[in-house]
Amino acid sequence: MAVFDYNRCKTLFSRYQISITEEQFAKFSHFQQMMTEESSRQNVSAVNHPEEIWIRHFLDSAYLSSLIFEKKPHTVLDLGTGGGFPGIPLAILFPELTITLLDSEERKLEYCSRVVKALDLHAKCLCGRAEELSKQARYREQFDMVTSRAVANGSMLCELAIPFLKVGGTFAAFKGSGYDPAVERFAEASAALSANPPVVLDYQLEEVHKHLILIEKDVPTPPQYPRRFAKIKRSPL
Repeated sequence: MAVFDYNRCKTLFSRYQISITEEQFAKFSHFQQMMTEESSRQNVSAVNHPEEIWIRHFLDSAYLSSLIFEKKPHTVLDLGTGGGFPGIPLAILFPELTITLLDSEERKLEYCSRVVKALDLHAKCLCGRAEELSKQARYREQFDMVTSRAVANGSMLCELAIPFLKVGGTFAAFKGSGYDPAVERFAEASAALSANPPVVLDYQLEEVHKHLILIEKDVPTPPQYPRRFAKIKRSPL
């Protein structure tokens, strides 16, 4: 099928109360082209069909728009950004945000860096392991919001993400239709990390049922967290 035109994109996004300008549409289109080209060199996403990229990546990432309007963060960390989701779409839609794209895979971050430069976005790339970086004073409790569309278990995501949050900040984790709170253990992990209980928002992304898990942080994270990654995997919170 043909790549989305502006009117079709505007209609699609407006169904989710998301507005998009022609300039933003042009940046999304450029991003989609770069993503398609990069897929021949490395696996930045299992989704390669243009329409699926627009819906499953761009639109899904943009679903955070209402939360950003509500919380008004200044600094956002995208944990395990991979191919740049949701961080790059958020940087397109909210140029006033300072967004950090974090991943441990250097090749993926090199690609994200090229996208950021090509689209002239207010975002920076950070390569490293979350459990190590969040122990450093320049990153620990320095972000108003942490986002993640990573496929890791909820308990692991909490332990890696919440130490980065400022007191008063919000962790927002995307989960798919197979979300099971008993397996993911967001509630148990947030309690151990002295964060608030998770709030689960259900939504439909076209025909797919999805979940957005929100966790607020009201007090500093206990200093022993995060633990070493091997222990996080071996003994989930």
